[in-house]
Amino acid sequence: MKSQSFIVKDVYIDAIGIVVSKKEKDGPLGKYFKNYIDDYYFKCQTFEKAQVKLAKSAISKALAKSMYNIDDIEIALGGDLSNQIFSSTKAVNEEFFPFVGLYAACASGILGIIIACLYINATSFNNALIFTSSHLCVSERQFRFPNEYASLIKETTTTTVTGACALILSTIPKKIKITKATIGKIVDIMSTNVNDMGTAMAYAAIDTFITHLENNKETCDDYDLIVTGDLGFFGKNVFMEELLNKNYQIENKYIDCGDSIYDKEKQKTASGGSGPACVMCVTFSYIINQMQKLKYKKVLVIATGALHSQISYQQKESIPCIAHGIVLEVNI
Repeated sequence: MKSQSFIVKDVYIDAIGIVVSKKEKDGPLGKYFKNYIDDYYFKCQTFEKAQVKLAKSAISKALAKSMYNIDDIEIALGGDLSNQIFSSTKAVNEEFFPFVGLYAACASGILGIIIACLYINATSFNNALIFTSSHLCVSERQFRFPNEYASLIKETTTTTVTGACALILSTIPKKIKITKATIGKIVDIMSTNVNDMGTAMAYAAIDTFITHLENNKETCDDYDLIVTGDLGFFGKNVFMEELLNKNYQIENKYIDCGDSIYDKEKQKTASGGSGPACVMCVTFSYIINQMQKLKYKKVLVIATGALHSQISYQQKESIPCIAHGIVLEVNI
């Protein structure tokens, strides 16, 4: 069965809050990141507490730019990579709005946007808060080895983005709107290599990309830009090559957020960036900036996630992957 696509009606981006670490600020897109931290601890006792603080900070910055205050928020949706999405839950545990916790690995933010759009279109809700975060030191400790171990990093390994992104969606017209969405399905190529998740996720991205175009009776020419989440250098090449073999020409209108956020040679980030904050921070800083300048008017964003667990990969289970897509358009 194919993935499902649907039209989004009257949902606009009201406000955006993004906070990253100095590593992302020092990368090629650094000028688009206005808020950053110098210390991975973010003046907290642990990296996990620092990630919670990152999420809270991004939410605060979005609210500061929004027409809404915290008491106006009708529903919040958040997810991250930490155990039981603890960072997201802790970030809003003192608030009183309804909360939906999500897990789609690095695609959690885009999945949050999709579900928020469904809520808004199906109910009388007028707004929604979507947020996600990731932290290099938290993810390495959880899924591989603590950075203090100084383990060797393979060239196909991605580097978790330290950052957080919060969006407030609204039914009140703004310059950028969400017009379509496609919910992906699990794609498992039976890879067990956690040091090359980009290749595994590339096939989920391919499936969602082709399905999205077929469901909406579109072609590549209908989009000014096609964006994938965090395939990194190697996954990006797999994505392009496989689509070329299927006669999809995207080379001149395609970027991958993981391949774009770092200078992988100078910053020693191996294959590039990953983590839930990767696609969100790049899309809603650099890409939104270019849309506001009308360089791009219609963009397809496909976020990818590797859905393995801390235990599954140790037991040599394959890595199931997912990809969810949204369409951003300039409201002219």
